[in-house]
Amino acid sequence: MAGKRTAHKRERAEDTFACKLSMYIEKSGLTIQKLAAVTGLGRTAIQHTLAGKLVPAKSFVDRLCAALPMTPDQRTELSNQYAREKAGDAVYYNRCRIKEIIESLPQYRISETMTRFTMENNDKFPCPVGSVCPVKTVTGIVNVNSLFRTVIITECRTEDPHFTAALPMESMFFEMLPQILSASGRRARLEHYFTMNTCAEGEKNTNMDILQGALKTAMCAAVDYSPYYHYISPETEDNILAPYPYYIVTSEFSLLISADHSSAVMIDSPELREELLRHSERIKSRSSLMIKQVGQPEMFDTFANSAQYFYSSIEYQPCLTGFITEDILLKRLGNVPDRDGILQTVSEKFFSGNKQDSGHFKNFFTKEGLISFAETGQMTNMPGSLLMPMSREERIYFLESMKSAAGSYVMLTKDFAVPSFMQVICLTNRQLIISCLTEEKNFCCLLTEPGLCGAFEDLIDNLTDSGLTESVGILTAVIDCCIDMLKSSEEEYLTD
Repeated sequence: MAGKRTAHKRERAEDTFACKLSMYIEKSGLTIQKLAAVTGLGRTAIQHTLAGKLVPAKSFVDRLCAALPMTPDQRTELSNQYAREKAGDAVYYNRCRIKEIIESLPQYRISETMTRFTMENNDKFPCPVGSVCPVKTVTGIVNVNSLFRTVIITECRTEDPHFTAALPMESMFFEMLPQILSASGRRARLEHYFTMNTCAEGEKNTNMDILQGALKTAMCAAVDYSPYYHYISPETEDNILAPYPYYIVTSEFSLLISADHSSAVMIDSPELREELLRHSERIKSRSSLMIKQVGQPEMFDTFANSAQYFYSSIEYQPCLTGFITEDILLKRLGNVPDRDGILQTVSEKFFSGNKQDSGHFKNFFTKEGLISFAETGQMTNMPGSLLMPMSREERIYFLESMKSAAGSYVMLTKDFAVPSFMQVICLTNRQLIISCLTEEKNFCCLLTEPGLCGAFEDLIDNLTDSGLTESVGILTAVIDCCIDMLKSSEEEYLTD
């Protein structure tokens, strides 16, 4: 037994950053003295790093890796090991999950052109003669998922579909609802009640999966989603019926679901329905709204009213709002709804002396996003997306202004794949704006849960030391290339 424990400890030691770095140095054939001379790093600092006595800065590690004969995959593996040991397993997990959520979020947008279902007529759910019903009734063995489908389909046929649900986020109900609503062309309100786990600082945040599920549901344009959360407490009793702790209430039915989702009971009882709705109100009274969906008309106001709180952001394109002048705004703002109101709001929020100092705002963006703006002149983030494409002269002005404020801009490497039209903005009031703006649909929400907002902030605050960002020199070189491209295009145009 002692021999097994010793072998396990040795195996764990060999998996450390220091041990792996030592292995690559040994394979290179370089002595510590030669490596120090090649990299310009101190010999003692390298020795302490290899002995596990020093956790160096990321730039120190990058210089070592650049001097060693390593493949890109080996560099990535070593960098990830370094990041894990420096941050700790829990914090590293939280940062990776937030990065994954940002990268994957837009894939949840549900297309309006889904294949429409057909409904079979029967006594339980009669379909009017000659009509085309866009859903399908339950047939065969009735299980929990079949009952989910039944209550959704039935409620979709009412004048004002509305669901009240107390369910865990991993329930299949949240997969089915957006799909059936989108396929049927209906829109429904959903009040969702769920619990969150308290999470101490430095621990793995187990609420990440809940956040991803909530955002996935909120992104469906067919769902008017209100997710209410409360933290689990030992003395709190949430379930009025212990064998069936979860439930869904519609305008007609009450569906009671077992804890393991293995069984469910659908009941047509007005008394039970009213009691469940009263219970939901009691839960709401001690709950908080996790995500506030922002509709198209209110989207601009949300950004404008939050401008003074902007702290940092991750976006596909760089945020160039601070360089928009009144002349550019008047020239490029098309005939959008409430044009006069937008002009007034911009004048108050962006052109007044109350605007937050842009030097305190850190903006992370992709190289592809920067190039796309230079090539097209179209801004894909708010509020710039309201403007018509910029001219060559205006693009050059924006890029030169951005270059002069390079300290506020950080370009991400290709290892952080921020999707097109994506925007995540951290606010100083511990809230978060998440938006995905496309030609087909716009999505915007306000995240207010402090722990999850803090997890986003932690990722952004540590990006510059994560190996996921380019140097200021590379950023400046890319901006210069874009400016040269625009100026040469302008000269060719004049010559022609």
